[in-house]
Amino acid sequence: MADGFIEMHVVTADGSEITVSESSNPDLFWAMRGAGQNFGIVTKFRYKIFDYPNGQNIFHATYHFTEDQLEVLFEHLNSLIDNGSLPKKVNAYVVLRSKPHVSTRPVFVYHFYYFGSAEQASPYVQRILDLSPIFISNASFPYKEVSHRSFQASFGDPICAAGISTKTRFPIGLKTYNISTNREIYNLFEDMVTTTPALATSFVQFEAFPMQAVKAVDPASTAYAHRQDDILVAFSTQYLLSASNVAAANKYGRKARQLFIEGARPMLYNAYSNYANGDETLEQIYGHESWRLEKLRRLKREWDPNGSFRFFNPITDY
Repeated sequence: MADGFIEMHVVTADGSEITVSESSNPDLFWAMRGAGQNFGIVTKFRYKIFDYPNGQNIFHATYHFTEDQLEVLFEHLNSLIDNGSLPKKVNAYVVLRSKPHVSTRPVFVYHFYYFGSAEQASPYVQRILDLSPIFISNASFPYKEVSHRSFQASFGDPICAAGISTKTRFPIGLKTYNISTNREIYNLFEDMVTTTPALATSFVQFEAFPMQAVKAVDPASTAYAHRQDDILVAFSTQYLLSASNVAAANKYGRKARQLFIEGARPMLYNAYSNYANGDETLEQIYGHESWRLEKLRRLKREWDPNGSFRFFNPITDY
C-alpha cells in the first residue's frame, strides 16, 4: 500500500496542514510510508490506481484441512511460494481456527485467490485438490467484495464494530514455513482454545502474497523495512476484554512468537507494524539497519518534538 502514494496532505503536530510528496517535504514523505502514525494525520491523498482485468472479478476458493494434513499442506505452500516466487495472480492465505461444525479439533482454512477466471486458476486448484481437502467451496465475485465475502471483515460487518472483542496479534515475517514449527504452533493453539474457552475465537494467520513489485522498490526509498519477507504470520488472540483474558492471550501469544522466532533462525525477527503487539523493539518493527531508526528519530525531533503522535508503536528516545 505504501508504494502507491503519490502525495498526502498531512496535519502535523503544530496544527499545520502541509503537502508531502517526493518533491515537497520528501523526508517526511519517506517516513509517512512505513511509520506514518508517528508524524501526522492524513486528511487527503493522491494514490496510484490500476485497471483490473477479467471484468474486475476474482476467483476465490476455500478448502478445509484437518490436523493430520498439516505437513502436506505446508509442503504445498512452500512449493507454491518458492522463496518469494509466488505467481503474481495468486494469493495463498491460510487460517488456523476452531470450527466445531467441521471438526472437533482446529482446522486449517485455506483461502486461495486467483486474479482471473476459474478456468485460468484450474492448474493451481488441481494441486490443492490433490491434497484431499475435507471441504471445498468456490465462487467468482468482484474484487471490491473480497473482504466481505471471504472474511466478513468489511464496513458494516460485525468484526469491524466497536466493542465486540479485543484482538492482540503476535506477528513475524518469514522466508519459508518451518513445518516442524507449525506443528508446535498447532499443538499450542489447540491447547489454548481447549483450556481457555474465552480465547476460542482466536486464530493463526499464514499470509502469502506476490512480492515481485514490493521487492522491485529500493528498500531505502521508504520507511517500510521488511521487503525481504515473503510470508507474514500472526498468532492472533481474540477475546472480550478482561484482565484474565489479556493475561492468557499474552501467555500463549508470546510463546507462539518465540516458537516462530526459533524456527526461523538465523533470520532476524521482523514484526509487521500494523500487526505489532507493542512489546517488540523498535528495530524489530522499523528495521534493523541503524540508519533507519536514526533517520526516523531525527524526523521525529523535527516534526513532533513533544510526542503528540504516540498512540501506536511510537518512536521513542529521540
